[in-house]
Amino acid sequence: MNILRTTSENQDFQNLVKQLDAYLAIIDGDEHGFYDQYNKIDSLKNCIVIYDNDEALLVAQ
Repeated sequence: MNILRTTSENQDFQNLVKQLDAYLAIIDGDEHGFYDQYNKIDSLKNCIVIYDNDEALLVAQ
């Protein structure tokens, strides 16, 4: 297991956030547009991506 401290510019972080957004769109249903306005990652300076065998597994802020 490898832990990487990074920013929101990290491609693996961005890919995991996209997967999370897709999941939340299902969970939120018709209200996803409302909640989505609060889920912006444009300029996060402190992000963590956890890797297992070079596969990004978990994102934490």
